[in-house]
Amino acid sequence: MHPATLAVAWVKANPAVTAPIVGARNIEQLEASLAAADYTMPREQWEEIAALTPPVPVATDRDEERGK
Repeated sequence: MHPATLAVAWVKANPAVTAPIVGARNIEQLEASLAAADYTMPREQWEEIAALTPPVPVATDRDEERGK
């Protein structure tokens, strides 16, 4: 699988993401990214990839969520 396809599929499968945003400099890059639309990533695969990096804290600018 092309790395861009895998990356977009991983983002698409993330429950915190409503829509992945892709960018491409040429048609080959675009095709690889769009191929993720036809791939349903199994939860186990998503978890395996997600475990490669620590979770990112949720970004917020709301004072009540920061305890202020």
